[in-house]
Amino acid sequence: VMRGGEEKNARLYHSNLLVLPDGTLASAGGGAPGPVKNRNGQLYFPEYMSARTRPIICDCPRNVNSGDRFTIKVDEVSEIAKVTATKSGASSHSRNCDTRWLDLDFEIINKNTLRVKAEGNTIMIGGLWMVNLIDKDGVPSEAWLMGVDMASLP
Repeated sequence: VMRGGEEKNARLYHSNLLVLPDGTLASAGGGAPGPVKNRNGQLYFPEYMSARTRPIICDCPRNVNSGDRFTIKVDEVSEIAKVTATKSGASSHSRNCDTRWLDLDFEIINKNTLRVKAEGNTIMIGGLWMVNLIDKDGVPSEAWLMGVDMASLP
């Protein structure tokens, strides 16, 4: 477990990096075949993990269709600078061919509600997405897992 700082081991071929819903980064593996064989992993806690406050998603749909508008209930909208969506990954051989990061258009409805527009299906492709609020200081909320164009999530 590492807070701030740098990666302890070289993460080369066959390595993975994954952003977890709470904002922690998990890195693992790398180097085999190659000069090192890192059969280990690390958790990295970026500085924002120690932020005094983080935006809070109180409620959000579990499923939406691409292109739809949907509402997010939040603790307080006044500090929200961005609403983002990150596609869950499908990684192999140091490449994550399925990850996407989108800034979603949103409008403030009232002090606790945002209306958000999902992108169309050629950009916000079907699957599981992590929705985050990012405040004016760049601090993200914990992610809300939301399905897009897929069977209902419980």
